[in-house]
Amino acid sequence: MQNDVLSYTELVRWGVISAANIGVRAVSPAIHASSNGRLVAVGSRDPQRAAELYAFAPHVRIYGDYVSVINDPDIDAVYIPLPNSLHAEWTIRALEAGKHVLCEKPLATTVEEGKKMLEAARANKVLLMEAFMYRFHPQVVWALEQIKAGVIGSVKLVRASFSFDIRGRSTNVRLRPELAGGSLMDIGCYPLNLCRAIYGHPPRTVAARVYAPRPGAVDMAMNAVLDFGEGRFGLIDSSFELARRQMAEIVGDEGSITIPVPFTPGDHAVAVFVTKGGNMNEQSFTRVDQYRLEVEHFANCIRTGQEPEMSLNETLENLATIEAIYQAAGHDWPIL
Repeated sequence: MQNDVLSYTELVRWGVISAANIGVRAVSPAIHASSNGRLVAVGSRDPQRAAELYAFAPHVRIYGDYVSVINDPDIDAVYIPLPNSLHAEWTIRALEAGKHVLCEKPLATTVEEGKKMLEAARANKVLLMEAFMYRFHPQVVWALEQIKAGVIGSVKLVRASFSFDIRGRSTNVRLRPELAGGSLMDIGCYPLNLCRAIYGHPPRTVAARVYAPRPGAVDMAMNAVLDFGEGRFGLIDSSFELARRQMAEIVGDEGSITIPVPFTPGDHAVAVFVTKGGNMNEQSFTRVDQYRLEVEHFANCIRTGQEPEMSLNETLENLATIEAIYQAAGHDWPIL
């Protein structure tokens, strides 16, 4: 642990709601290792299993419910990795209890839910941020800086993909319509978020197709064309039926930037490639924990009062685009 240099009251004290896989594998260990945070409590419907999963943090409090985490007076911030359909309910309950909230993406099932969450954060004077960890990785930060500096000229096209095959995992929460699953909601939101980050505003119009194997099922695949106006486009796709892959290509009128593994680079060094004037240059990045960078950023915002990098206005615009994609594809949403 790196946070011993700060006093207990200076550290942001975290609670985690549920023993969801992303929390156990990535975010909770990141909080535990962070320089400005402390993992205090976890709420789970199966406290014995949670205690086993959280053995890496032997002093963490294990509660058998979520409400106890929210009501714990020692907790400053709550991380919520629940299924999508439960984000709004538990985020609002935590906000109303005076806790800052880092909620997994997508923040909500609908724009209407997202607005209620934003209103609850403002009414209770606490921070709320959508957990897009990839935005804190140095490779993405650097790429966005190059784009802003005009290194590849005016960006006209962004192509981004994210897929993996889960057809053999029928009980996976991503495939359950009552939990607001689906490829767009789970992984297609990453390419969408990247397009919005590059262009700085939501698309004017969208055209899209999704594949759902039967009526009432979640989308297993999504393809969309996003029109950002003035000849600027985004081409994004996601799938639960294709081999594991991800990529992003940003094309300007003077060159291009390629990020081979933009969203989940894992425990590996990575590189970004800039092609310009017939030459390709490589920018390398050593391994980092992008989840730790995310939670440290949010904790720093809590202690300093600065606004989080992921603004709620951006989040609401992306939620609106998710809805627009489903509507353009003729896919009923939400399926609840």
